[in-house]
Amino acid sequence: MAFAPALPHGSLTKVIDGIHVIRGTFRMGLGLRIGRTMTVVGGADGLTVINSVRLTPEGERELEQLGPVRHVIKLSDAHGIDDPYYVDRYKAKLWALEGARLPVGLEATPLGPDTPLDGAVVLDYPGIAGGRECGLWLPAGGGTLVTCDALQNHDGNEQFASWFGKVMTPILGFKGGVIVAPMWRKIRKVSGESLRAALAPLGGHAFANLVTAHGPPVVGGADKIAREAIERAASE
Repeated sequence: MAFAPALPHGSLTKVIDGIHVIRGTFRMGLGLRIGRTMTVVGGADGLTVINSVRLTPEGERELEQLGPVRHVIKLSDAHGIDDPYYVDRYKAKLWALEGARLPVGLEATPLGPDTPLDGAVVLDYPGIAGGRECGLWLPAGGGTLVTCDALQNHDGNEQFASWFGKVMTPILGFKGGVIVAPMWRKIRKVSGESLRAALAPLGGHAFANLVTAHGPPVVGGADKIAREAIERAASE
């Protein structure tokens, strides 16, 4: 199987005890690269990678210093280009929502009541273009929410974006810190009460920290910031 190549990325950064991120790159088209973020969570049997980003050999060595990679969690049908690499490279178990779209040849353990992380809660909500998507709530650090596309953070997401990406993303509405992604809203055709209802699962748990698939983590007061972003989007 041919795997997507490793693209430029940063170093492991600690969010809170047991949770790290790596900021990397996604190539959307010719000259258009945007930032993306992988979350790494330590567990009893090793590491769980969420919103995977393939790393360079140097990056892999840094990751492996934290422990063995045992699990990969796919939160959204819109992400997962590097999941096959992690499954092959580390013989990791892939987890995804029931009915999620998977790369050819891959199987996944259903993500729901069962997860590879103690105390984790799956928050299921609609994905882009009819696909599946969810957030993952973790008890660590006063509650930490890991999301993919619906809820993003564009405060400082220019890192690793191309010049064209830095120009285009604000024009497309990807700006202003924590936001409900404009593309998600448009494709799902949600606004007002329908948007609030779609993202209602995110309001069921308090979380001090937010880590999304795009942008830097938010540490402290994240649930209030997320609620304000949802309300702001619903009111537009």
